[in-house]
Amino acid sequence: MKTDKTLHVLYKGENVGTLVLTADRKIAFAYEDAWLENGFAISPFSLPLEPRVFITQKEHFQGLFGVFADSLPDAWGNILLNRLLKKNKVEPGRISVLGLPCRRRDCLRLRFVRDILG
Repeated sequence: MKTDKTLHVLYKGENVGTLVLTADRKIAFAYEDAWLENGFAISPFSLPLEPRVFITQKEHFQGLFGVFADSLPDAWGNILLNRLLKKNKVEPGRISVLGLPCRRRDCLRLRFVRDILG
């Protein structure tokens, strides 16, 4: 399973689009066709509502678009996560940013679902 290479982004239960870790370890995002027809830009400046693949070009936010980076663990969360990974004999550096736990963001209502079939 490629659970740390793909995340589906949901808003109020609707599929907004998909985040993918590319072969060169950049993050790509594309809106779903249905969202393009009826949705809105979740980040108007960096992810305008267009039918194309967006690829991050900057290294800040661990390579994520800012709207998604807000869902990552904070500094203390990273300390706890790294301890848990090491306790389970998993090297923290081996997990991609898409494989990290995501916290629920009620203000935005964005949800992330792993691609368990991939």
